Amino acid sequence: MIQQLTITVLVENTAGGKGLLGEHGLSILVEADTYKLLFDTGQGNTLNHNARQLGINLHDIDAIALSHGHYDHTGGLPSILKITQNPVLYLHPAAITPKYSPRGEIGSPIQDENILTTHTSKIVWTETPTEIIPGMGLTGTIPRHHPLEDTGGDFWIDANHQTIDTLPDDQALFIQTPPGLVVILGCAHSGTINTLDYIAQICQQDKIYAVIGGMHLLKANPERLEATAAQLKHYQVQLLGANHCTGINAIAHLWHHLGCSIDVRVGTRLQFGTNTP
Repeated sequence: MIQQLTITVLVENTAGGKGLLGEHGLSILVEADTYKLLFDTGQGNTLNHNARQLGINLHDIDAIALSHGHYDHTGGLPSILKITQNPVLYLHPAAITPKYSPRGEIGSPIQDENILTTHTSKIVWTETPTEIIPGMGLTGTIPRHHPLEDTGGDFWIDANHQTIDTLPDDQALFIQTPPGLVVILGCAHSGTINTLDYIAQICQQDKIYAVIGGMHLLKANPERLEATAAQLKHYQVQLLGANHCTGINAIAHLWHHLGCSIDVRVGTRLQFGTNTP
């Protein structure tokens, strides 16, 4: 179990302080006791700037974990690898394969494993649940069972849009803390319900204390929103920080139905420890 967890949002669509910049993307610094992990890297336009504004040193991070291979979560990878001291890199193999949407190519700026190997101390492929340190891990590929959940958009692995990208690389981070399980989502392309169900299964727990990150509910119908809210209630979530790709209507819906939502944007810092209520 992690005794003291601090989560700081470095990249998000909106910024919450003077001098901070927002962009469509996500990057969260996770400080688990003395271990420092960067979860996603945003598009790459604001990560280093926001870290400096917040007085955060990214040079000594221990690891980087990628939730999936889209540009708004991997775009900052080249710049962060230049300034870090050979961190461990956690990612699914499909995170560095070509990815397309109706807008064009939307994949990672680095799709060459050799380049990644040069700038990291080790690459850990996360197709299955993977422990990073005791008390913190990644889901790997998330099983998809709920009939209402999909990837949240039109995605392909080829420029001609012939082969659908099911985004097997989509994964979430989970951390065991004194108040309970803390879950950090990138975009939840596998579905928030599927993701939480899988984490509950991995950790063999029936309660989740906090859920932070993107839920890709921008185009979700009312039935899916109701089901998502119901499952968050089922797991007795005490703190919900939906942001990034969740969509303002979905955030408002969850805020209304759960009553435990908080505003999570660039500059937000959350702490979980023995004194957390």
